[in-house]
Amino acid sequence: MSVLCCCLPASDDDETVPFSKSAQVPKQVKVLEKGKTLVVKNINVKEYDVKFVEIAELYNNQVENYMTMKKSLFEFNEVNDSANLTSCMEKMKEKYSSYDIQIQMKGYNFSLLVKTTEEVPKNLQESQDLMKELSRATKILIGSQTKLGGMVFSVSQMQEEMRKKIKEVNTGYLDQIRLVENLEENIKNIDNAKLLSKEYEEEASEVLREIAHIAGVTI
Repeated sequence: MSVLCCCLPASDDDETVPFSKSAQVPKQVKVLEKGKTLVVKNINVKEYDVKFVEIAELYNNQVENYMTMKKSLFEFNEVNDSANLTSCMEKMKEKYSSYDIQIQMKGYNFSLLVKTTEEVPKNLQESQDLMKELSRATKILIGSQTKLGGMVFSVSQMQEEMRKKIKEVNTGYLDQIRLVENLEENIKNIDNAKLLSKEYEEEASEVLREIAHIAGVTI
C-alpha cells in the first residue's frame, strides 16, 4: 500500500513571512536636531523608562535655556543696535555716559549695573532685563552639561542589561522586537543629545568669556 504525501505551500498570510522581510529593512531613526526637544520611547521596563525620562527632561531644559540665551543675545544686540556684546557695551557707555554703566560678575552670575539718581531710560532697563536672562540661561547650560553627560554614559553602559530585562518582562516575541528597537532609538538619540549638550555648553562658555573680558575679570 502506497502512502501519498501532500505538502501545502506556506501561506502568504504566515506571520513569519512579512515579519522576516520587514526585519531585513533597517528602521530609520529620526536624528535629533539642535534646538529641538528630545522625545524618548517607552521600553516597558519601569526603572529604565524613568532613566530615559530624566535624561529627556534635563536635556529639554537645556534646550529651553539655550533658546533663551540666543533670544536674549539677539534682542540685546538689537536694542543697542550692535553686532555683539562688546560693541553693545561700548555704545551704551557712550550713549549713557552719565549713568556709570558696568557689568558686575560674581562667579558665573553677571548683571548690568546702572548707577544714577535719575529714572533709567526704557532701552537701558530692557538691556538690564535681557542681561539678567542671559546670565541665568548661560549658568544653567554650563552647570547641567556635565550631569547630562554622566547620565547618558551610565545608561549607554547598560544596553545589554536592558535588552535582557526587556525580554524577561515582555514574553511576546513581536513586543520584544518592538521594545528593543525603541531602546536602540533612545540610545542613539541620547548619545546625540549628549553631543548637542556639549555644543550648548561651549556657546554659553563663549558668552561668559566675553562678559568676563568686558568686566575685566578672569574666570
